[in-house]
Amino acid sequence: MFEKPIYNFLYSLILVLITASICSYFNHFGMQNFYSEINLSVLTPPNVVFPIVWTILYAILVIAFDLVLNHSDKQRIRTAAQVFTLNLFLQALWTYVFFYNAYFLVGFAVLVVLVFVTLAMMKIFYDINKTAGLLLIPYLLWLLFASYLNWAVLNLNGATFN
Repeated sequence: MFEKPIYNFLYSLILVLITASICSYFNHFGMQNFYSEINLSVLTPPNVVFPIVWTILYAILVIAFDLVLNHSDKQRIRTAAQVFTLNLFLQALWTYVFFYNAYFLVGFAVLVVLVFVTLAMMKIFYDINKTAGLLLIPYLLWLLFASYLNWAVLNLNGATFN
């Protein structure tokens, strides 16, 4: 995408850091306002696990996207960048819907879309750089687990928190 690889890395890092900051804000809001009051799945990890896992996943996203950005095919990079940006947007949207508004049903729907967009992103990344595509496997697995956790919250608490 950029002439110098360091600019590709910085672009990837900045996009992910912006998303992480937005998600952190909405997550913190929910944790302070309702999360401790809702019923959770017995498989829900302790709250301390989530920032650790997301830090690792965000690092993986930066690396995978950087690998893709350093490919020579500009059209394929453009498509990959659009899907990557959509993926980050959906992450932020889910966090806003679930943690900021406590809309558990809508949150689950957003997560389902996010999983499918992630699958498409994995395929696009894999076709450009196999390592980049494979790096996204832990991210997909975490999203599937998050989908289960969201589904459990929905079933245990209803569509929204009142």
